[in-house]
Order: sequence, then structure tokens, then C-alpha cells
Amino acid sequence: EMCIRDRDTVLPSNKIATGKYNCLTFIPKNLIEQFSKLANVYFLIIGFMQMVRAISTSEGKPVIFFPLSFIIFISAMKDLFEDYKRHRSDFEENNRTVTVITEGGPAKKKWEELYVGDVIKVERDQYFPADILLLNTSEPKGMCYIETKNLDGETNLKHKIAHKDIAKEFKDESQTYHKRLIYEYEGPNPYLYQFTGTITTQGGTAVPLDHQNFVLRGCSLRNTGWILGVVSYTGHDTKIMLNSVKARAKASSVERMMNKLIVTIFVVQLLFCLLSSLLNVMWYSKHKTTLPYLAIDQKGIVDNALSYILLVRYGNWMLIFTNFVPISLLVTLEMVKFTQGIFISKDENLKSDHTMAMVQSSNLNEELGQLHYIFSDKTGTLTCNIMEFKKISIGGTSYGEQKNLRDRGGKPVVTNVDFLDQSFFDHSSNSGHSNNENIKKTLIFIALCHTIICESKNNEIAYNASSPDELALVNWARYCGCEYRGTDEDSNILIALHGTQMKYKLLNVLEFNSTRKRMSVIVQDERGAIILMCKGADSILLERMNKNDETIKPTWKNLEEYGLIGLRTLVLAQREIPQTEYKEWLRRYNEASTALEQRNEKMSELQEEIEKGLFLIAATAIEDKLQDKVGETISMLMKTGIKIWVLTGDKIETAINIGYSCKLLSDELENFIIDGKTIEDVRASLAKAKEALQKAKTNNKQCAMTISGDALIHAMKNNDDSSMIVEIGNQCKAVVACRVSPKQKQEIVSLVRHHKPEANTLAIGDGANDVNMIIAAHVGIGIKGVEGQQAARASDYSFGEFKHLQRLLLYHGRESYRRNTHLILYNFFKNMILVLPQFWYGTLNGFSAVMIYEPFIFQLFNIFFASLPIVIYAVFDEELPDKTLVENPSYYKQGMKDVLFNQKRYWGWVLYGFLQASAICFFCFNATEFNFSHKSGFTESYWLSGIFAFGAVIIISNFKILLFSNSHTIVSLVVNFGSSLLFVLFFLIFSQLEFSELFGLFSILHSMPNYFIGLIVLIGITTLIDMAVTRWLYYIDEEQEAKELEQDRGKSISLAVKSAPFEKKYTGFAWSIEEPVSPEMMKAQN
Repeated sequence: EMCIRDRDTVLPSNKIATGKYNCLTFIPKNLIEQFSKLANVYFLIIGFMQMVRAISTSEGKPVIFFPLSFIIFISAMKDLFEDYKRHRSDFEENNRTVTVITEGGPAKKKWEELYVGDVIKVERDQYFPADILLLNTSEPKGMCYIETKNLDGETNLKHKIAHKDIAKEFKDESQTYHKRLIYEYEGPNPYLYQFTGTITTQGGTAVPLDHQNFVLRGCSLRNTGWILGVVSYTGHDTKIMLNSVKARAKASSVERMMNKLIVTIFVVQLLFCLLSSLLNVMWYSKHKTTLPYLAIDQKGIVDNALSYILLVRYGNWMLIFTNFVPISLLVTLEMVKFTQGIFISKDENLKSDHTMAMVQSSNLNEELGQLHYIFSDKTGTLTCNIMEFKKISIGGTSYGEQKNLRDRGGKPVVTNVDFLDQSFFDHSSNSGHSNNENIKKTLIFIALCHTIICESKNNEIAYNASSPDELALVNWARYCGCEYRGTDEDSNILIALHGTQMKYKLLNVLEFNSTRKRMSVIVQDERGAIILMCKGADSILLERMNKNDETIKPTWKNLEEYGLIGLRTLVLAQREIPQTEYKEWLRRYNEASTALEQRNEKMSELQEEIEKGLFLIAATAIEDKLQDKVGETISMLMKTGIKIWVLTGDKIETAINIGYSCKLLSDELENFIIDGKTIEDVRASLAKAKEALQKAKTNNKQCAMTISGDALIHAMKNNDDSSMIVEIGNQCKAVVACRVSPKQKQEIVSLVRHHKPEANTLAIGDGANDVNMIIAAHVGIGIKGVEGQQAARASDYSFGEFKHLQRLLLYHGRESYRRNTHLILYNFFKNMILVLPQFWYGTLNGFSAVMIYEPFIFQLFNIFFASLPIVIYAVFDEELPDKTLVENPSYYKQGMKDVLFNQKRYWGWVLYGFLQASAICFFCFNATEFNFSHKSGFTESYWLSGIFAFGAVIIISNFKILLFSNSHTIVSLVVNFGSSLLFVLFFLIFSQLEFSELFGLFSILHSMPNYFIGLIVLIGITTLIDMAVTRWLYYIDEEQEAKELEQDRGKSISLAVKSAPFEKKYTGFAWSIEEPVSPEMMKAQN
């Protein structure tokens, strides 16, 4: 509660700060974030262990801190860059200015200086700095037009209105500061389209307030000179800021598997440390009396304490085997995914009308190549969401069946109308025809019952509609002679029927939402009669109609026929309300509208009460055309084995026929329909479908399932019923869910994820009502359509048309899965051949935990010598041309079956690394330490053998990338060979440093013929083994693919039974006015 004009400085100011860090907190906060990652904590502990001289293999120097610091620095710089962009954006927004009404008159102030209670003046094309309550506007009726593009992505203008009782109090701007009104309203909350409050005027009148009187931060003022408003929520309490929460973090199945493998390899490391330590203790116990050169004190406590020796050796081996866990894997994979995301966003083949693809979550790139289910919205996703009025049923007669209009002259030019039935215009102009009066009522109804804003552009009337359906309806009425001309300052709706001016007083608007599935207006005609006009779903309106209406039966027959050809239908009905009934209802409705608690529930009850006893007026049919190549895209995706579920608000007949049009359904599929008004009906449908499914499987027939929203409501109440739906759906090639609400869409995705935890899901949609579904799926795709950008903003990937999904999955997804899995397995492999030669060397020295690599140059392995080649591979390698992958869905199946990344493949790479490490160790040490003498007669030190082995590891690990690469470029070759040459350069530098263990070894090693011969033979042997194993795996995969292809051919030949499009006739509707959903509401529903 507050008084208007009293600034409340106790509440937060309007300053926003979205940055994570400042100059003082960056280092400590970022370090906390960096060390919240277990891998970094692990290497930090290793660094401290290296400082313990008793177990250190680097003379007490924490050499691991160098690569760890490098990796943390790279991640920190990325975080700093991202935070810098946030700070720059905050500075620009906080320093915008707005006019504030002060005691001394209007004054310019920065946005960040505003407080709750300030009265501000926003002018045309300016943005609203805070959430404000409208007090008055430059328009006579207290209306204003706002654009919410920054809020929900929609470019259609919306109208807001200052309550007339409040506008009277604030007519004079100069007196605004001296007004004191009591303003009560709800506390800050994230619900974008809800607001309740009350203002008590100086006369003591309580004025109810709702979201129509309230404008949010981020909106801009359009087509209005100025508005006055009182600041209600500021800064981080504004609704747009409360909705600025990130969606839950998503991780790909490959990433989840990788984390498990990291834990697994750490356990293997612990076991190797234990084994090596035990073997050393056993060897030591056996040989300690025969090792005089070690100066062992045979009677000393320390030298005879086997438990102490075991502990020390365990620590030694722990440090030697540190790199079992690949230190650079996470940062390398993150860099690769980020770069892959850039390539996706720059792909010209994903471009639509200057709209490029966008990547919000590049960490899911490989998930795009492993999908099992796709859940798709219909309207605006599969269709264009560009409506055309096609047919209408009035008085039981269907119009629009013929396209035989003789004279189009004199009719206004309108969009979204394809209606050329001469009989309609004949009946409309013939006052003696039985349907003439019904046609007039219908035209007037359509011209009145909507929420379209009327604007004047170049002396012509232009409609601004939030729904393409409403635009098509009102344009059709205008085309047929009944023109909507806007509203006047007294809230009268102005229309012209065949040139005759008519005026209707707008009393109430009962708005649409996904629960009501209808909207109504209450108007008063020039005779004083009060009329309620309601339009919505036929199933909803049927139970509210007068059952004695004889036109219901023929109209419902027409609705069925409209549904058969895939048209979206809407029913129109009205009734006249007696004055006494309306006055009593209005009194209670006004009381409910001023309630601060349960306002919406109370208003909904009263809306239900008034919307009864309706008489049928007409039923409309609108076509929403399919997008380009939707059918081809769905057909291609289904050939991969992906199961596609279409979730729509359409009635069953409409959805089924759209399914046939887009090639989701076909005559080869037997379609089961699950529907019912009661749980018993639904269970009977499920049992029948399950029985039919068994018969179909016996006959090698494939099936599809169509399920209604009513059936889902009943089935979701029982776990067994919902499980059966998933079981049946899983055995069907396609599923269509009809008449589902936004919440049900999300529930369906969650249901499949719950019962099929191993399956990966993708949800794709274009509207605010699809956001729940998009967030619930493993991968969310947003279509940048005409319904705004909310779906695109909540998604992981977004683009302009459904057809791009084929390329995104079959090319980018498939290749990202292949490359990224090779990158992960390769990182484990290269660390195996780096670390395990030291284990094999232990067989030659009693597992005494001697470090064979120079500690400093060893730490550069994962930074300089073996990091960049795999990055180049993971970004640029192509197994097949993109066109081949996009046109051949069989190549996609490797990701669905996880052929390239599983336990078998992982242990194969690890075992292969284990064996190659043994070859490197024994070959290098036998070629130098045991078979080559210096000219002085002494054998060379093990450091020479160690650097030989280290160089061989680098060359072999980089050369292996060349072997499994499918394409080579100048860049990849230069980087690959350059990384190996970089080692030679560092070796040369370290050999010049006297403090280094490598001092002088460069010239010695390169003067040894054994070195060059051994290196060539070693590389040759490992390469031949690599090629043999690769070829063997290739033939195994080819044989498996050939068997699967033969099975698929057998299935396709056996599909010969043709099924009917549907078995039973249903009624329903399609509605495109989508109830807006805020992210916080979505989060609650999840």
C-alpha cells in the first residue's frame, strides 16, 4: 500500500545489475566457480601432493599448477568477456533518461534514479523504464498502444487503457504532483500477464485495476503522444527482471556418459596405484638385502616399515598417474562445441528470409545426433500460421463450397480471405431469403466479438491483431460488407453494415485462456438490449447452448466435413441478457474484480455463470497452410527411426488429416484412436488399441496412434494408464495428440522421458504455449514465426522453418556426435599412451615409482603438443558430404544406437592405449638404454629413454588423428605436424638449460641411429595395427548396416494393408489465440 507521488526509497531503486562480477569480486568469485568443478579440485590436490617431498616426483615443485592455471585462465577470460557484455548493457540501460513529475515541475532523470511512487511521463517511441500503472494518456479515451517485442518478441501492437476514474484525477499534468491517492496492489511476482490492484480516489471510490491498466518495463510506446504513470515495481522487482532466470542446465547424454567414464578412469587409476605400490613392496621385501647401492638401513625403522613404504609408493604412483584423468578434456570439448555452434549459426542452408539459425546451448550439439523422439507443435511449426478464411456454416447451410463469384468489383481488398461463393452473396442481398437475417447476425457478430486494434494509416483503416484467426474473421466480415471501424472515446464499437453506421456499447470483455477455450464480449445495441457474444471450441460451447436449437445438428455435420479437409473451426453463439440479470451479475463481477485475493478464480466463476443458454449463430472454417517441404522433412526423419509426435489443439479430424497432408500418417499405417469422456471409455480404447497392435505386429503392419486431450486428462491420473499410453506410443511409428493444452504438451514430453529414460527427446514449437514443452525436452527447438520469439528465446536452437530440422539433425547433429565422441575417446587414449609407459617401465625397476619424463616439459603435453590437432579434427572433419548425409537418413542411426560411444568402445580405446604404451616403453628403452653405449663406454641415462618415449607418444598420438580423419586440409596437416615440431623446439630449448634433466640430451639423442630407426619402426607398427583395427571395425559396421537394411526392406514389402484415415467422427476446434506464458510459470509447471 502506498500513496501516489510519495517516493518509497526503502524499496529497491530502478538500477539493474545483471553482471556476475565486479573489480573486487571477479578473482574470488571466479575461482570459487572454477573449483566447483571436480576435475579442477582434483588437479589442485595433485599440485599440493607434488609439494610433499616424500612422495613428490618433481622435487617438491607443483608443476601441475602450470597447465591447471592455463586452463583456469582460459575459462576465466571467457567468463570475463561474457560479464563485460552484461555490464556494458546494464550501463547503457541504467543511464537512459525519462521525464519525472516533481514538485518543481517536469525533470529529466536517469532510469536508475527512479523509485516506487515516482510519477513519470513517457513519450512516443520511448521505452518504459519500470513497471507502471497508467494514470492518463494523450488519447481521449485514456488508451495507448504498446509494443512488447522486447518482452515476448511479438511485433503486433497491444492496447492498454488508463481507468476512466483515474484519468479524471490526472487531467492536468501540472497538478499531478499534488494528488494523493491510496494505491494498493500485489507484491512483486513474475507473472507477465497478471496484475491486481485497487486505487481509492479522493472521493473514496475504490477503482479495480488489472493487467490492462498496467505496462511493463521493456515495452515501448507506439502511436500515442504520451502517457502518465506511477512507478509500481523497480529494478530487479520488475516482471521482466523476475523472469530473467536461466532455464535449467541441460547436458547431453554423451556428456553424462563422459562424466561417468572420468569417474571410472579415476577408479582405474587408484587400482593401478595400489597394484604398482603392492608390487613395489613385494619386490623391495625380496631384494632389499641385495641392493647395496641404495644404502638401505637393514635395521632402520623407516626402511623396514612396509606400510610406510606402501603409503609413500602409493603417493608416488598417484602423482605419476595423474594424467589418467585428462586435464584438458573439458575445456577442449567446450571450445569445440562453441565453435560448432558458430558454424551452425552461420550455415546459409539454415537461413530463412534473412533469418539465420541461432544457437543458445552449444553443449547439446551431439544430442542432435542421438534423438529418438520428436514432439512438434502444429500451428506455426508445421503450418505457416497465415490463416485464410475458407468456409462458414450459417443456419445449417455451408457457404464457401463453390468458387463461382461472378462480380468482384466494389469489394474491399483484404488479406487472409479466400471466399468466392456466389450463393452467400445472393442470400445476403436477398432480404426475402430465409437465411438473410442469420447472415446479418453473423456479420455483426464477427465485427464485434474480437480484440483487434483499429488504426488509421494513409486515411485507410488498418487492423492490428494478436491472432491471425481473428484477422481472417474480421477481414472476411469486411469483405462481405460489414466493416469494423474501431471504438470511440465512450467505448462504443463502430461498425458499418452495407454502408449503414451502427454503434454498440462495449460493456465487458471476457478474455480467452487455454482453460476456457473461448472468449466473449458483452455489448449493448442502440435499442438498449444487452447481448453476450461468445466464440470458441464447439465441445465447450455445445454444453452451454440451448438444446432446442434446430440448427445445431446440421452445423455439427458441416463441422465434421470441415475437419475432414484439415480446416480450423470455431463456433459462434450468443444470447440476450435481461437488464436485471446483467445488473446483478455486473455488481458481483465488479466486486470480484476488486478482490486482492483469488481475483481470477472469482471472476472465472462469474464468467461461467453468464455464458449459458446460448443460441448458435454460425461455425467458421479457416485454413492454415503447411510450410514448405514439411512432408518431405517428416518423411525423411521417420526413415531414421525417430518417432514423431504431433501435439496440437486441433480437433481429431483436423489433426488426422493434417497428419496425412504432412506425411506423418499414411495408408500403410493402422491408426488407433484413443478417446473418451470417462476413464472407463479411455481404458476401453487403450485395451482395444493394444489388442489391435498385437494383431498388426503379427501381420508385420506398422501403426500410428491418435489420442485426445480428454483421454490424456483421465489417463494421467493413473500411472498404469499413462504407462500404457507410452507403451502403445512407443510401438507406433507416429502419434498425434489432439485438443491438448500447453500444460498437457509438457506433461506428454515428461511422461515419455519418465518411462523411457534411455531415449533422447526433442520438442519444437513456435509460440508461447510451446515453451513448457521445449523446456521439458532434452533439446528444445524454437521456430521464429509470426507468434513472437518466446519459443525461440526459451529454446536451445532456433531457426525460421521446420524444414531446417532435417539438416540440423542429419548433418550437424550426426557429425557433431561423431566428431565429439572421437574427441572424448581420443583424449582418454592419448593419456593412456602418455601415462602407462611409466607403468610398463616399472616392470624393469621393481615398480620403484621413477618418473621417466622431465616434469616441466611433461606438463606441456596437453597444452601445446597434443591439443590443437584434435580440435581441428572436431571442427572441420567431414566423413561424407553434407548433401549425402541430409538425403540418406540411414547414416543417422549410428547416433540413435550409440554405436560410437559406449562402454565397449571406451574400453577398446583404453585397452588399445594400454598395449601401445607397452610397445612404446619397451621399444624406446631397449633401443637406447639397453642397446646403445656412449663413446665413453657408459650406457645413456633413463632420461634419454624417457624423452625418446615422450616424443614417440606425441608423434603417435598426433599421427593417429590423421589416421581416423576423413578429410585433410592444409590447415589440419600444418597443425598436426606443427604440434610435433613444437615438441622438438621445446626439447632443444630445455636441453640448453643446465638446471633441466634434459641438459645436453638433444644432440645426443639426434646423433643416435637407433632413435631414428626405432621411431620409424614404432610409428609403422602402431600405424599398421591402427589401420587393421579400423578396417576390421568398418567391415563389422558395414555387415550390421546391411542386415538392418535388409530387415527394413522386408518390413516395407509386407506393409500392404490400407487403413482408413479414421474410424469415428469427432468434433472439436482449433484456436490460435495462445495464452501467454511467463518463464516462471513454466518453471512451476515443470
